[in-house]
Amino acid sequence: MNIYNILLFAFLGGTCFKVTAQSDLEQLTNHINGSQLVMYSESSYMTDNTASAITYIDFCPNGRYSYSYDGSFTVKGTKHTSNENNRAYGAGVAENQGDWRVVAHQNSYYLEITDYLGTQNYYPIYVQNLLAGKWKVGNTIYVFSTGTGRCN
Repeated sequence: MNIYNILLFAFLGGTCFKVTAQSDLEQLTNHINGSQLVMYSESSYMTDNTASAITYIDFCPNGRYSYSYDGSFTVKGTKHTSNENNRAYGAGVAENQGDWRVVAHQNSYYLEITDYLGTQNYYPIYVQNLLAGKWKVGNTIYVFSTGTGRCN
């Protein structure tokens, strides 16, 4: 086991991938293949306005992904005015697809997403979160589940 693998093992608190002849990049790619990331976000309970959204991203083994989003909001009227009982409502849905792959850069891993228009974006991969399967950042909960991707 080289020093990088020892540090990775220590950083993950003793949880590691199965030891094989595959590189870390290949192991991470295989872990994401066929998986699904679900993101649920909602507005703060401290406000009178409400909003929520759920997003599904399915990572297929053929290097393709599909993205679906469903969100809505409600904004209450202004207090002590004639608009007090008025509300604004809205909802939206979106779908997208494209290509994905894991890339390494300066001792870190990134998810490269190329959308249907050819636009590329890079997102850092936090291995400890993927292995945990669930984490929260602000008002958004993330759930990563292996083998549950909706792929054709």
